Order: sequence, then C-alpha cells, then structure tokens
Amino acid sequence: MVEKVLRIFEAFAQHAHSAVTLDEITKSTELAKPTAYRLLYTLCKIGYVEKLSEPGKYQLAQKFYELGKDTLPYQRLTIVAKPFMNALLTRFGETIHIGVLENGLVTNIAVCESQNPYRLALTVGDWGYAHATAMGKCLLAHLSEQELEDVIRLQGLPKKTAATITNRGLLLSELEKVRREHVATNIGETTEGVICVGAPIFNHDGKSVAALSVSGPAIRMEQGLETIKNEVRNVACRLSMLLGYSPEKIERNLQIASDGQNSLVPSTILQ
Repeated sequence: MVEKVLRIFEAFAQHAHSAVTLDEITKSTELAKPTAYRLLYTLCKIGYVEKLSEPGKYQLAQKFYELGKDTLPYQRLTIVAKPFMNALLTRFGETIHIGVLENGLVTNIAVCESQNPYRLALTVGDWGYAHATAMGKCLLAHLSEQELEDVIRLQGLPKKTAATITNRGLLLSELEKVRREHVATNIGETTEGVICVGAPIFNHDGKSVAALSVSGPAIRMEQGLETIKNEVRNVACRLSMLLGYSPEKIERNLQIASDGQNSLVPSTILQ
C-alpha cells in the first residue's frame, strides 16, 4: 500500500506544472483505476491532495508541502553536517553548533560539545536572542527588511551583557558587515567571557536556512580567532554547496584559512 501511495505522489511530480487527471495517474502508476481512485479519495480526505472544481482533476494540497518544509531540510542538514562538525571539534576543541531561526529566536538543531572542563555547554533545542548571537546575526543579515523588522518587533533587542547590541542602527551596521564578510562574531554579547564565531548556510534557493558556529571561552578562542573565522566560513560554504547552493556565488569564500593550514572539509564528502 505504501508503494502504491508513493507511486501516486510520483505521478504528481511528473506533472509538476499542472493538475492531474485520474486517467493520467493510472497511466503513470500502472494501478487499476478503482485502486487509484480509492487512494486519491483517502489522500483528499486527510488533506494531502485536493480535488479541483474542474471535473476529474487533482493536485497536491498545501498540507503535503508543509509536511517536510521544516523538519526534512533540518534532518538532511544535520546528517550532512555531522562529519564537518566533528572535524571542527577535533581541530579547535570547542563546542560546535548549527542553529536555525524560529519565531525570531535562534534554536540549536545540532551540537557537538567540547570535552574541555571549562566549555560552553548547550544542547539541541536550546535557544537564544538572534541579535546577541553569532548564528543569529548570520540569519538576521539575510532576511528581508520587513522580516528583520518583524523579528525586532517580536523579540526586541534585550540586553544580555554590557556588550550586547541594543541599538537598532548599530545592529543594522553589524548585519551589513556580516553580509559582506559571510561571518559573524559574538564577543561576550550573550555570556561574558565567551566568544562565538558563526557563518551562514544557504540552500539551493540562496536562502540562509541555518548557521554554523564555534563557541568557547574567550581565553582560548581569541588566540586563533582569525583562523577560526576563516575555517567556519569555509565549512559553512561547503555545507551550502551540499544543499545545492551555486558554487559560483560563494567561490570568494572558499579560500584556505589565512594561516596556511589545510581546510577541514572531509575529502570523502566532496567526492
């Protein structure tokens, strides 16, 4: 039965730009017409397909597209990103995060925690204010003007530490720098004594869907900050490519870290 339902969805994929008739579905799926009709009836009933007013035509309903809109891209990203996160953890020894923007807040969807006794310890599901985090700045920087205003109106610009940016004009200048450099820093803006470096991850549409970061105590992070910034940006660009983002658009960001050390990108992932 599962196979038959998937055949029906494949039939819709073959006619992506138009509604589909029952005859077209039975031809594509090689199912008996009564079977195809019963499955379509059930899919309509539970909201994944809708029958049009035009006689005998069907199309995928909004519920179908919403099914994987949020969860599946994150799932794919976390699976693809795991070797990269482990490589960053091995090299720098600091906690690695991937976060997404939800309701104007940055939420962790993947974490590789440092094994150092003194470390930043966050878990999947933990959240923070976007304006005060490196990952959040990466995601805010690529919103439309209206989307950014909506986030500020919803969450405000609360002060977490003395270093937190709470002025709208200063935040806009910071976000412009992030767009230009494709990397963001949080130097004690959420927690005093902690530095975080983040870079945006883009999907095939060029949308910033997530951000990657390295976070740790300032006493360790500040020693190799430029190297960390280069490598985080480098790895985020590779992840973007694996999500279908055009390499030409991010070629300028795919340089080897300025200290001359080799990139952390696992060669097996790129083959």
